Amino acid sequence: MSRTNSGLHQAITAEMLHQLVENTFGTATILKGFALLQGGLFNTTYRIQLEHAPVADVILRLAPERVEMPSGSAGDPLFSFERTMMSAESVVYEYYRKAGIPAPNIIACDDSGLIIPRTYMFMEFIPSKQLDHPSISESDKERLYHQLGVYTAAMHQIEGASFGWPQGDGTIKGSNHWSEVLHSFAQETALKAAQVGYMPGVGEEIANMFIKNKDLFDQVTVPVLVHNDLWEANVLVHEKNGELNIAAIIDGDRSMSADREFEAILSTESSTAFHKGYGQPKDMSDEGQARLLAYRMLSSYFNAYVHEHQVNQPEAGQKYCERTLDLLEEWKGLKLNE
Repeated sequence: MSRTNSGLHQAITAEMLHQLVENTFGTATILKGFALLQGGLFNTTYRIQLEHAPVADVILRLAPERVEMPSGSAGDPLFSFERTMMSAESVVYEYYRKAGIPAPNIIACDDSGLIIPRTYMFMEFIPSKQLDHPSISESDKERLYHQLGVYTAAMHQIEGASFGWPQGDGTIKGSNHWSEVLHSFAQETALKAAQVGYMPGVGEEIANMFIKNKDLFDQVTVPVLVHNDLWEANVLVHEKNGELNIAAIIDGDRSMSADREFEAILSTESSTAFHKGYGQPKDMSDEGQARLLAYRMLSSYFNAYVHEHQVNQPEAGQKYCERTLDLLEEWKGLKLNE
């Protein structure tokens, strides 16, 4: 079977790029050069060099093109939270800055759709490398992971008014009940999967899990800011005062107001240094471990669908599919299901 690109990651013409630059920085700005950056599957990203602008080296990120259908409908290639997440990113980074967490500097964000039917933002380029860069020594990486743990703990002190997805106006789209946000997320994934006949019945089973066990999830009553995509590629480091330090935590657009243990990095054993920096014990109670298993299952199911049907990476999709089924069997074996 031939596969076509999902179309989420779409380059723009040089003329359109010039137009976006002029609209943001003024007609006196000279565009010296630009390059399309590789690696992204969702947003389309350019690095641009400018003259006669307040910042000479900038990043342009464009969200996927809008479609003419109700947000969140089964036929929409994007999830409902994905339609608004770029415009919410500046709000998230303002929270970061207030908490002492290094964040990118957003110059402008436009979600009007007047020039191009895509939300886009200009950010200041940060001279840096990603935390997964092979040149970083093990000792430096341990220290950086400790730093990341400290910053993640600070992030998880930022309380939200409710559970759900931050919006560009500072509000949160969700519910006062954590179980309802989880069910809504699972149900939307299940509806999209059902439309293409993917993993039949599995999504419905996962969505129902959050209804049947509502009380388990609603034991969590304090919504805090979680990054929701925190891994090495989204941590930029640079040399400062003769040693490597974290320059910025990026790609905060998938952030949620959630249970702090929804942050996937907390459930990995990748770095003792991270957990030392984080400084908060994991919930090892039966209830806490059950919630953690449910979070891992929901995340795996979402990633299975996304890789198979949204960003056209079937091998990764298969890996997540198998993991989801394994986690579902593990869930069925829990005492609470006996």
